[in-house]
Amino acid sequence: SARAQYYIGWNYGDKQFKLDAAKEAYQKVVENYTSGLKYVEKSKEKLAHYKISDEAEAAYNGGDLQKAVDLREKVARLDEKKSDKGLRAKNQFYAGVIYQKKLNDLDKAKEAYQKVIDNYAGSKYVAMAEAKLKAL
Repeated sequence: SARAQYYIGWNYGDKQFKLDAAKEAYQKVVENYTSGLKYVEKSKEKLAHYKISDEAEAAYNGGDLQKAVDLREKVARLDEKKSDKGLRAKNQFYAGVIYQKKLNDLDKAKEAYQKVIDNYAGSKYVAMAEAKLKAL
């Protein structure tokens, strides 16, 4: 069912932090079930969040660092009931990286890394953020 497939994606994105698998699961819901169904619409919303994250990556690769960090922070601030924890953790961490490595704003970098540590236990980004903070 659409609901079962949606929760497979949710489990990947919110509990296992496997973002590619989560995105794929949500895409299956959208492709295989009737538009307008509750879990199809929820999947579309999740996919829209992944799209913002992808746009942040494209902006970064294109050299638009301010747009990249703004988009990363937008994803990190999404409602926790409507977005995947793993996706928010990833974007919060990479906002910190941009602040640190590209924008040379160490205070904002520290703040971003601390948010990862405080809010995303279980994510691989916590250990990475701790390492970045120790190096600052």
